[in-house]
Amino acid sequence: MKNILVIEDSRVINNITKKELTLLGFNVSQAFTLAEAKEFLHKIKYQLIILDLHLPDGEGSELIAHIQSLTKTKVIVLTSSQDADLREELFQYGILDYILKDTNFLYSISEIVKIIHTINTKKKEKILVIDDSRFICKHIKTILEPRNYQVQSALKAKTALAKLQKEEFNLIVLDMELPDMHGLELLKFIRKDSRFLSMPIIVLSGTSTPEIIRDVLKSGANDFLKKPYVPEEFILKVDLWIDYFKKEKELAEANLQLKFTNDNLERLVYEEVEKNRKKDEMMFTQSRHAQMGEMIAMIAHQWRQPLNAMATAAIVIELKAQVGRLDEIEAKKISEKLQNYINYMSHTIDDFRNFFKPEKEKSITDFEKIFQTVLGLVQHTLEQNHIQLIQKTNATQDFLAYKNELVQVILNIIKNAQDALVENKIQNPNITIEIDANKLHIIDNAGGIPTHIKEKIFQPYFSTKTDKNGTGLGLYMSKMIIEEHSGGKLLVQNTKNGAHFTIEMPAYKKEENDTN
Repeated sequence: MKNILVIEDSRVINNITKKELTLLGFNVSQAFTLAEAKEFLHKIKYQLIILDLHLPDGEGSELIAHIQSLTKTKVIVLTSSQDADLREELFQYGILDYILKDTNFLYSISEIVKIIHTINTKKKEKILVIDDSRFICKHIKTILEPRNYQVQSALKAKTALAKLQKEEFNLIVLDMELPDMHGLELLKFIRKDSRFLSMPIIVLSGTSTPEIIRDVLKSGANDFLKKPYVPEEFILKVDLWIDYFKKEKELAEANLQLKFTNDNLERLVYEEVEKNRKKDEMMFTQSRHAQMGEMIAMIAHQWRQPLNAMATAAIVIELKAQVGRLDEIEAKKISEKLQNYINYMSHTIDDFRNFFKPEKEKSITDFEKIFQTVLGLVQHTLEQNHIQLIQKTNATQDFLAYKNELVQVILNIIKNAQDALVENKIQNPNITIEIDANKLHIIDNAGGIPTHIKEKIFQPYFSTKTDKNGTGLGLYMSKMIIEEHSGGKLLVQNTKNGAHFTIEMPAYKKEENDTN
């Protein structure tokens, strides 16, 4: 629904109606006379007309006869006339509604908006009319199709049953007097089929004795109307039962889904846990791969100097041999230097190999031991970047942990601090490692973590290094390792000069663990 024509001689009411509907996004035209309305209808195709009945140059009801199809161009009557006969006659034509101008006119507008919303959102619910009167079938179609209902008719019980087998309907309107079966028998037959147990059925009958009404309702009808019915009452009952049936279906589907969920809760929980476990494993692998790249870069840094020295020693040996000055003492000195370089490189490889070695069980360790391993991995890189490493040990305390995982966490935090120090071009850059019993503090002077991202740094895939191949997994995995794998805590705060990370591990109590 896009174009709306408001036909109303009161400029105040017409302008208010236009304003309210324009705010909802509709294209609204205004006509103040019957002649103006006819001109608009010749020029523009309207989906809805809001019509006053008494206009200066004629009756608005005359206009309805000029509209070819009230299914395509819908009409809402907005009037102060309370003529009951005219009201019923207009519903016979197929108007959407007959709204009286209330003293609170905004309420009348809200009723119009409600009808428009219902028409726009309503699906094309299907209604089957079972009646041997072609006039009744056509009349019901006339008054219901403008309300977006699809209406099919069957003049015999046999035809109706065939349609019910082939198609789905949302409501049945059933006459009692059919040529091939009494309506009451057809009603009972329909209700025997489990597919139609909850489908609403409205019975129309020319006879309305208490016995007939009782039999009809006891046989499964939802409602009863006596012929000739009042169109407005009939429309209201159709709307009511269609909405009720829709809500019943939604409730039944929700209950079925709830039952399925309850019946399969254990399996669903297991699947979700397994899915999360696999996701965490994937993240952990990504994090390890990223750190492996960094480790290889560290090895390259630490090997570069001894390799250069070994290459120089090889050249010295060659030159001295050529001039005959390579005596036993000189050869021994060079050999010792080479052996020292080889031992250094071998030690470096052992450190990195141990770091990547998988651990199946936790072992007793402390932060002093762990940091010595870290130191062997990062010291050379820090020196290359002229970063001073300050170590303070107040006390040490044993705890249970996967040692290599803790090494990974500390390395990651130190590497982040190193990157921040280099990127921010800090004068006299330094990283302080302070060990206090079962707590390890890593403090830098790189300026701290910006306030707007401080709460996000432990989230997966959040990274400030997207232009430098940052994965955003380092700190997320670090927190998971400390808090989920090890039962510890990983906290961060800003100091005056930089960031301050604290790792706290549960202290190892020998008596408790021996008892267990």
